Amino acid sequence: MRATLGGAVLLLAGCAQAPVATCPDAPYQDPGPYSVGVTRLDAGGVAIEVWYPAQVGAAAARDVYDMRDWLPEEMRTQIPADAPTRFESDAVRDAPVLEGTEGGAFPLVFFSHGLGGYRMQSTFLMTHLASHGFVVAAPEHAERNLEAILAERTLADDAFAQILAARALLERGDTPLAGRVDFARIAVIGHSAGGGAVQVLVDDGGLGVDAWVGMSTIATPESAVPGLVIGGTNDRIARRETVGRTYDDLAHGEKRYVQIEGAGHLAFSDICVIGRERGGVLRIAQDAGIEISELVITLATDGCREEDLPAEEAWPVIRHYVTAHLRDALEMDEEPTGLAAASTGCFDARVAE
Repeated sequence: MRATLGGAVLLLAGCAQAPVATCPDAPYQDPGPYSVGVTRLDAGGVAIEVWYPAQVGAAAARDVYDMRDWLPEEMRTQIPADAPTRFESDAVRDAPVLEGTEGGAFPLVFFSHGLGGYRMQSTFLMTHLASHGFVVAAPEHAERNLEAILAERTLADDAFAQILAARALLERGDTPLAGRVDFARIAVIGHSAGGGAVQVLVDDGGLGVDAWVGMSTIATPESAVPGLVIGGTNDRIARRETVGRTYDDLAHGEKRYVQIEGAGHLAFSDICVIGRERGGVLRIAQDAGIEISELVITLATDGCREEDLPAEEAWPVIRHYVTAHLRDALEMDEEPTGLAAASTGCFDARVAE
């Protein structure tokens, strides 16, 4: 048996019906005490989305992004104007950063998206972390994002430098986050190919990473920095067996491993729920006459198939364990919270030998 949460590997089944208020063993599946703001910064031409605890009025409109923005221009114009390509997040655009004694300085989390992804692909998790007291920064990896893959551009991966540039920008003191970021507590999260950035950032040591999370990835650090590996049993890109071996090979230290029953590769993103009423974003593009490569079809369907656990049913599991792991590793909680074996009962879970 692999040593991990509560001393066992967890095989979790998402349960959208489980009432959060009656499940104290997994408290971090529920939104945190803070309202959330989001702003866009620029680091030498690299777009960086930042989510943070904010002062938000009750009537404030939630931020919406459109996946069309990550299509090559010639494809963007082919998508019908009424196509449902937008995602509404739990954040308010450019809301004032929380100030005063309510907040203090918040730990910093960097997110690295995967191949064919984009910086806002996992707002379901980014906003959740901000509601629990984190500042989350996600740079756009234009060399391997959705637009680059669709345009079949080949560029060298520069995610490591982009994340370092994002930190340097936040440290400058002339952004809305000035004085609100705790640079002594830093974590990194990577999805899929973003796990490669996590590996380099943790092992290089230049960023001063205190915790990491690898979601559906087989690239993990060699360092003993506290880590969480989380995947899905239906993932055909980062397969369960490979992810499990990757976890086994991790350096001794504080490490945790979670597998979500039935979840696929894109359960860790917003993508599967966007345009679902018209067959999903891939079908919308194909119906518009856009020619899609086999690589993109593979990337766009893993986790969005009928046989996969609906992404929004995996989200409570992801939100809880990522938040619980980071709060524990960054010493935000006096003792580990929501990481005991009993937490699995909140998700109709079973322990896998």
